[in-house]
Amino acid sequence: MDKTTINRESFRGIFTALLTPMMENGAIDFESLDRLVEHQISQGIQGFYVGGSTGEGFILTSEERQQLLEAVLRRAKGRVSVIAHIGCISTMESIRLAKHAEFHGADAVSAVVPFYYKISMKEIREHYEAIMEAVSLPMLIYHFPGATGVSLSMDFYELMSRHPRCIGVKFTSLNLFEMQQIRARCGEEFLIYNGHDEVYIGGAYTGSDGAIGSTYNMMPGLFVKMYELVSTEETPRMASLQAMQAEANAVIAHMIQYDVIAYEKYVLYLQGVLQTPAVRQPLKQFTSEERRQIEAFYDQSEVLRRYRSSL
Repeated sequence: MDKTTINRESFRGIFTALLTPMMENGAIDFESLDRLVEHQISQGIQGFYVGGSTGEGFILTSEERQQLLEAVLRRAKGRVSVIAHIGCISTMESIRLAKHAEFHGADAVSAVVPFYYKISMKEIREHYEAIMEAVSLPMLIYHFPGATGVSLSMDFYELMSRHPRCIGVKFTSLNLFEMQQIRARCGEEFLIYNGHDEVYIGGAYTGSDGAIGSTYNMMPGLFVKMYELVSTEETPRMASLQAMQAEANAVIAHMIQYDVIAYEKYVLYLQGVLQTPAVRQPLKQFTSEERRQIEAFYDQSEVLRRYRSSL
């Protein structure tokens, strides 16, 4: 597969960084996962990003990551695009997960940079190149310096953009100047996904082609509408966009006072999507007082109640 045969339109839009529902005993809750996938598709999202940070990918075993991806692919049934996050510190294990994703029909793979060990930009590039040589799927770089401690250079992006299977970057950074510089250095064909939901509009007007976000689990339809407004050929209605971003940010401002993944799961539980709000250690369950506080916020949040499950 080369850049001329990759259908980029299927990778533009709103992609939910899918949560991984858990049972109280820590096992993956596949029944709730099915409901979550259906709920998201019914709200018009373009696709899923599976097994990333929001999906607790680094707390799952490799076998669980494979089971999770297979379950999402079975339920999605080709209705939306599915990007499999296969990133590991080990290149060998990343390749193993990438081959599994290709075999089971994922539309693309993505990998966070190999972190923990201090390696050079050249070694990071060779890590990605080894994965891309092993499979024929498009590759999306996952840039999240706040979590990895790794900042990627503009030369790195430019070199990666020349690879026929490297189609873009999941850009989870608030540095929109850097996003603009990636666009300038890599061209219009290199897809950029905004990764911080609280600056979605800023990312969209800086030149992102879509977004991959965590809070879309709770508010999928809101971000779909924002994307549609930004993408319209008519002059976007800025007042509407600003109001929508304000709605999202009110939720985000409350959420960041707590553990983010546990918070999203608890809201999805309140929305009737998940059977339980369980997270896996070392993430912590909420206390009864924390649950009461979140329930009180949920009860007065029109946007969160708007996206309750109808399934």
